[in-house]
Amino acid sequence: MATFNISDESLWRRLEASPYKAFVQKLVSSMETEGYSQSSARSVIYISGRFVEWLEESGPGSSALDYSAFDRFLKVPTLSHLFGHGERKALRRLRAIMVDAGIIGPAPATTDPIDVTFDRFANHLLHHGYLPKSIIAFGSFCKPFLREVWTCSEGIAHLRAPDILSYVERRAARYSRSSASLMCCCLRGFLRYARAEGLVEADLALAVPKVRNVKQAGLPCYMSTEQLEAVLAGCNRATVAGKRDYAILLLLARLGLRAVEVARLTLDAIDWREGLVRIDGKGGKVATMPLPDDVGMAIIEYIRGGRPRTRARTLFHLIEAPRSPFTSATPVILIARRALHRAGVTGLGRKSHSFRHTLATNLIRAGASLNEIAQVLRHQDADTARIYAKVDVESLRTLSLPWPGGAL
Repeated sequence: MATFNISDESLWRRLEASPYKAFVQKLVSSMETEGYSQSSARSVIYISGRFVEWLEESGPGSSALDYSAFDRFLKVPTLSHLFGHGERKALRRLRAIMVDAGIIGPAPATTDPIDVTFDRFANHLLHHGYLPKSIIAFGSFCKPFLREVWTCSEGIAHLRAPDILSYVERRAARYSRSSASLMCCCLRGFLRYARAEGLVEADLALAVPKVRNVKQAGLPCYMSTEQLEAVLAGCNRATVAGKRDYAILLLLARLGLRAVEVARLTLDAIDWREGLVRIDGKGGKVATMPLPDDVGMAIIEYIRGGRPRTRARTLFHLIEAPRSPFTSATPVILIARRALHRAGVTGLGRKSHSFRHTLATNLIRAGASLNEIAQVLRHQDADTARIYAKVDVESLRTLSLPWPGGAL
């Protein structure tokens, strides 16, 4: 890790006599630990200095500094050219440091009745085991709904079944079938909560129509053995990124893990003595699976040759700054997408999920039953594995009737 050498007096000039210099130094120190470049640190010092300068000009001493001061600074028209994504992120981090130190208070509680209502619903979901990512999805559909139907006098108490149906019909036209189905699911969940809390009188969840979705209509997208080997061979294991990506792709290919399951893996989930790995699966289900030798060796190679030295127990981390642990499935999905592109593999739908489909396809062709596949893939409903019967061509031939006149 390179050590910052930022002693340029002109860079620190605006902060030299400021009581906030120590907080900026703390932010720069954390950036050094997280692997940011020295140029990024210089940019943070500069924008922090401009903020302090603006603060001193806008009010007497610290009286002008509060939680919203950072937001006001970002809205100054004459300074807008200074604010890129990195600068905005740095100011948010500086504010968080000051909040932790007690220099400024936390964000003021919202008084918007719509936000208050959804925040209570979000806490309800969190209490019942929903993941933050799922709660965000609820918000993306429920908040627009509330903003359209909310009235100052009654909230949503005035809603009736035709109102719900009309809203869904209008909104669904903007979405794909899968997104429309997700919207309906989120609205049903909220409306059930609304009735339980007395926000509405009737069970309006019954008024949300179902989006027609034919299950098992398509074929699973999978790779041939040659394609899979080409994808794995495309990782440059001489680099940190290659070591990490190879371990991730093996977990997808050998164990059939979902992207989010790979992202959630921790060092504590692996029992090296017994050769087992604990998987935190879909719906809060936990499963223990054997850890294949090649997967274990790939993980060891990454830990020894590239994983950052950190107190975080999450197994996989970002390579670029801030070298933070994975918090969602997105990095795994992107790694799978890049690996498939390098190997020239095309025509697959859900990139990371194609490894899971490939494992299941190979299992069924090797003679595994659908129940066995459902157990390996940890399906909540064993019926979900039926889609893989479509790729077992030899077994399907035994079910076909002779073609009339075929013997002629």
